[in-house]
Amino acid sequence: MLRMSFMPSDFHPILLVLGQANELLVLADALEKFSEQGDRLVLNDEGVFSTDTRVELHETDPDTGEILGLWQASPGGSELIWRIPKPYARIFSNEVANLANSGDCAGSATLECDVLGEIRVKVSIGEWEENYLTDDFR
Repeated sequence: MLRMSFMPSDFHPILLVLGQANELLVLADALEKFSEQGDRLVLNDEGVFSTDTRVELHETDPDTGEILGLWQASPGGSELIWRIPKPYARIFSNEVANLANSGDCAGSATLECDVLGEIRVKVSIGEWEENYLTDDFR
């Protein structure tokens, strides 16, 4: 099962996304879909499971001055807003698909907009227990 959870931290908060190769392609497809249609997209509605985190992508034009990257919608909350331009979504989709199709038993990709303080998205395959981030494990 493709799963995600926000891992808050004072120094390096991340959105951890875990799955097998074929499951990671669900995330790659969602990012690809966003890169084509833009506007808004909720990862939870696209097949990324979470018991505690909601991620909504918002299409953003970097020329407007809006801050890019993944951010908490409200302080202390687990609802996240990922503001990215459509070309970034295509790049991120390719990075996730490359990881999924690499044939490696374990590995990861970090998706970020290089903005100070943003929440990084760590997509991982084979580096965590299979049921990590599920209610059974917690």
